[in-house]
Amino acid sequence: MVPVKAVLDILALLAALLGMAPLFPYLGRMPWLLFPAAVLWAVVASWKRFPPLRGWRATVLTGIFFLYYALQFSRDNVVEPAANLLAVLLSIRLAGEKIPRNYLQIYALSLFALATSTAFTLSGAFLVYLALLLLTIAVSLVLLTFFTVDSRLSLTRRGMRRVASVAAAMPAASVPLILLFFIILPRPQFPLWNFLSPSGDRTTGLGDRVEPGSSASVAEVATPALRARSSKLPRENLYWRGVVLNVLQGNAWVRGDVVEEEPRPPGNAVLVRQTVFPEATASPYLVALDTPWSMNGVRLEKSFDLVFRKKGAPGGRLNYDTASSVQGVIRTKAGIDREFYLRLPERLSPRILALGKSIGQRGGTDSGRLSLLEGYFHSAGFRYAKRDLPRSADPLDEFLFEKKAGNCEFFASSFAVLLRAAGVPSRLVGGYYGGEYNELGGYYLVSESMAHAWVEVFLEGAGWVRRDPSRFAAGFGGEGTFRHQGLLKKARLMVDSLSYFWNQAVITYDLDKQLRLFNAAGSAIRNLSFPSGLRQFMPVLLVAVLALAGFLFRKRRRWDSREERMVRNFLRLVARRYPHITVTPSTGLLELAELTGDPHVRRFADVRYGALYRDRKLTESERKLLQGIMRDVKQARGTSRRV
Repeated sequence: MVPVKAVLDILALLAALLGMAPLFPYLGRMPWLLFPAAVLWAVVASWKRFPPLRGWRATVLTGIFFLYYALQFSRDNVVEPAANLLAVLLSIRLAGEKIPRNYLQIYALSLFALATSTAFTLSGAFLVYLALLLLTIAVSLVLLTFFTVDSRLSLTRRGMRRVASVAAAMPAASVPLILLFFIILPRPQFPLWNFLSPSGDRTTGLGDRVEPGSSASVAEVATPALRARSSKLPRENLYWRGVVLNVLQGNAWVRGDVVEEEPRPPGNAVLVRQTVFPEATASPYLVALDTPWSMNGVRLEKSFDLVFRKKGAPGGRLNYDTASSVQGVIRTKAGIDREFYLRLPERLSPRILALGKSIGQRGGTDSGRLSLLEGYFHSAGFRYAKRDLPRSADPLDEFLFEKKAGNCEFFASSFAVLLRAAGVPSRLVGGYYGGEYNELGGYYLVSESMAHAWVEVFLEGAGWVRRDPSRFAAGFGGEGTFRHQGLLKKARLMVDSLSYFWNQAVITYDLDKQLRLFNAAGSAIRNLSFPSGLRQFMPVLLVAVLALAGFLFRKRRRWDSREERMVRNFLRLVARRYPHITVTPSTGLLELAELTGDPHVRRFADVRYGALYRDRKLTESERKLLQGIMRDVKQARGTSRRV
């Protein structure tokens, strides 16, 4: 025998763990420590019979924590205090007394915690947590009905399995309705949590500043930055353009006012089309293959230097279509403001300035100067590194003439500075380089570790030309790919494809997709056609299907009413047999057996409820048995009258 209370305690703990699992990484320090302690206390208290947290102590703790987190609420900070408060309340309830009301509170808080986790992340794992949590709560609610009647009740293992299977059928039966509502119900055009937590403190993305020497190392961040559905391309074309930085302030490149220079469309160049699915980010810049010429599917602003910026609040899930020319050249209809793209900071290393002027004097033309500078980077013995980066007062000077080791920021920044010192217009481009092609989904996966910076050089007659000085460095060959290969790489891409399909099917399923789906369904119905031979039989087939459905429905109702009629007739017989007992249609058979003390009534109740509680119809033998009991009651009534 299994005590119902022990099972309820286990299920309550399981519900709390399922609700908190996706939210736990985003909690503050206090609930992050408090929740595991409460789980441990609940387990030990149940095992060792420790006294639970009850009465005024639980009330006082709840009030203190409520006031503490209520003071942290603000217009720009709603979600985090709410998440922390939910975790604390759930912890207090787990450590408290287990009575029916408290069980219900644990289930409700667990559901709220799981829902709150969507304010931080919404992956395919959410659906798994939700399904398991609903199943756990359904089983718990069924057991709770037994517990409220008798708190000391125990069930056999077979009975427990029966209860669990019946309870599991309840959420399973709702799946078709959930899918229907998902397809047809309208949804807002922006995520709700953007309104609740507009600050976006936990998001990452492209910045509008590159400053070599600001840190001694660059961390490897393997989280996805974007996914782009596209045809497979050579690796040298996988430059994902995000932002152009055109002003040098000290050691930092920033984005200043964009000079009005109209770019010339690529003409007959082959355009590569992509559908980009970026991760939620605080950056307003929209990323696409270099060089993007058009984007649609999102409200945006397009600059003269082909930087696309999202309108409205940053963050949230979105996707957009874009067309790019991958040659790495942007032609302009007229010239450019050379003076703007040749500006240098007031303080510049004398060695950098001397090297730039030397290249400018020897090069003759801009193309010649670019070739000389590329030759210098190729032969100077530079090495690509992400650790032990230059951190002196003049990090570019240290990089070029002493350490000769750095990451893309050092290579791109020093290359652009030397070009300007040599008299060649230049600017920095920030984005990503590389990507892993997922054959299963037909898309590129680009991670944050692939963030990259390169240079655009203006050459008369050619336009802005892409140059990546990092390619001249030893050790750059492994950049733009995943570190892991073989089976681990395949497993990661397989898991990522599930996230990709989840984003497509659920996260980015918006009003526009709903309308397209309904239009496609309407067109399919309007264009529906049948063979000429079958068309004339369609009315007959439709009538036959409706007749069969009506027959089955009527048969089921007749079957049900036959049993119900039998019960009603039996109640009338008992009422006539025992006129001193008030019998109504709502009188239970077991109650009637207790009132009359008649073994015939007890036997009738046992047979009837034996089938009803097993969720099945009466068998033919059971029906005959009940009819025999009814005859016995009728005969007993006639005998009593003669007597």
